[in-house]
Amino acid sequence: MQNRKTLIVYFKSPRVLKRLRKVGHVSYFHKQRKYAVLYIDEDQLDRIHEELEGLKHVRRVEVSRLDDSPYKIE
Repeated sequence: MQNRKTLIVYFKSPRVLKRLRKVGHVSYFHKQRKYAVLYIDEDQLDRIHEELEGLKHVRRVEVSRLDDSPYKIE
């Protein structure tokens, strides 16, 4: 089973959602609050994080802290 990481991507324009769908699995997005929740493979985390921060319509990218929670349900 592949380990996954969750990224929270804050964007300026919803046009970037099309690009996010090509990079990983977009599970949720909110157009008015301008953020998306994206799941990616853990081994590609560094490469995709840098790639997303370089996009024109992306404000910032954060790795979710819930993945490291000691109360994680398995």
